[in-house]
Amino acid sequence: MKKENKLKKIIKERDSEDWCFECKDGGTLMICDYGDCLKVYHPECVGKDDSFMENKEHWTCNWHSCLVCQKTAKFHCFCCPNAVCGCCFNAVEFAPVRGKKGFCNNCLKLVLLVEQNVDYDSDGENIDFNDRETYEGLFKEYWYIIKEDEGLTVDNVYSADAQLKKSENLKCCSNSVRIGKAKDDIEYQKAMGKRKEPKALEFIGWGSKPLITFLTSIGKDTTRQLSEYDVESIISGYIQEKNLFHPEKKKKVLCDELLYSLFRKKSVDKNKIYTLLEVHFAVNLEQSEEDEIILGEKNNENIIVACKKQKTLSSSRTYQEKEVNLTVKQSWSAAIVAENIKLVYLRKSLVERLLKQPESFECRVVGSFVRVKTDPRDYQQRSSHQLLQVRGIKKTSSEILLQVSSMPIDLHIAMLSDGDFTEEECEDLQQMVKNGLLKKPTVVDLEQKARSLHEDITKHWIETELVKLQKCIDRANEKGWRSEYPFMV
Repeated sequence: MKKENKLKKIIKERDSEDWCFECKDGGTLMICDYGDCLKVYHPECVGKDDSFMENKEHWTCNWHSCLVCQKTAKFHCFCCPNAVCGCCFNAVEFAPVRGKKGFCNNCLKLVLLVEQNVDYDSDGENIDFNDRETYEGLFKEYWYIIKEDEGLTVDNVYSADAQLKKSENLKCCSNSVRIGKAKDDIEYQKAMGKRKEPKALEFIGWGSKPLITFLTSIGKDTTRQLSEYDVESIISGYIQEKNLFHPEKKKKVLCDELLYSLFRKKSVDKNKIYTLLEVHFAVNLEQSEEDEIILGEKNNENIIVACKKQKTLSSSRTYQEKEVNLTVKQSWSAAIVAENIKLVYLRKSLVERLLKQPESFECRVVGSFVRVKTDPRDYQQRSSHQLLQVRGIKKTSSEILLQVSSMPIDLHIAMLSDGDFTEEECEDLQQMVKNGLLKKPTVVDLEQKARSLHEDITKHWIETELVKLQKCIDRANEKGWRSEYPFMV
């Protein structure tokens, strides 16, 4: 068995691709650990820092999870990490070409422009496919490689385009989800022209300068350290207050001047705000393998490949390390074990009680874990329920809904479980973290959330136990009464 694993590793190092599947550039890349996947990425392109390459953690790229529901993907784009499952296929714009591979709408548009040899898109914007310093120039070279390796022809491209146009006509009255880069992001990329390397963030205490500036500008106190959950809640409130949601795509946020200065994007996905905030916290700068507390977990070795072919890789790609005075405890990641999850686990009855205090409901619930019944049609789920983390809330005219991780729909509080979670459900949660579907909380975040919920959870537990005790007393009294007066009905 060991020989087979070793052989598989050697084949991956030899046969892996030479260009980052996200940005199409070369450099020092890491291979996806999923099966025989040969896709490689820069750590910064997938939201990781350089220390992640040394942690040897098992990591799976987004090519294997559905872009909509995060379940196992069935169809994969030839040219980017976009993928979709069979259930969500009709909700997105994707054209299968050969087997389970095809094109997402944005990659197909770029491929058509390359094959037609034009230097402008449908909006009249200039595109220079010969400039290797731009994303379009790198995409053109990558497409020619994929075209040869997959044996694709121009007829395959035009056939895929015809499929998309046909599906657009069928779904013209429905709300389809476009996968790939947002149009605003592409337009911004074109306006910038040359592709610039990301600059190292300047930190002021516990947070980056853009983050501290943003919080100060909206009147928040930055002298006290805030957790990522707290900042995400503040930004969500700011977005709702300013009504920055896209008029058609409610999950898309149109950044105003303040949000643009923080994220450097014209638009962001609301569900990805937490991930985008990760780089703005000093505690995430120097997280290494020694800092992790993992009980009973075994990390598979992550394969790192230093590519022989490097394209326009300069020393500026390596992020400059900032000296930050941090305690060891702050940089630790909390273990996903039952003992820790119990500290921040909320039953349905407790959530309903917290709902009676609407002014503090959001800050108490966001960041906690709840138990939800799994989809019975999902054969991959081994348990009847699953643990999910609350990422936000949504207020309607009649009720408050919960926004949880790995679920595309908002949950009614009535859908939550009031029972205890099992070890299997906790193990499933660990697997979600390993697959990158859920960010592992730090010790600081978990401790802060546990402190804020300790009193409520303890009071609720005592009251529940008293009710159970009273039922036992009533049952014992009834049993004694029947024994003493056996002939009385």
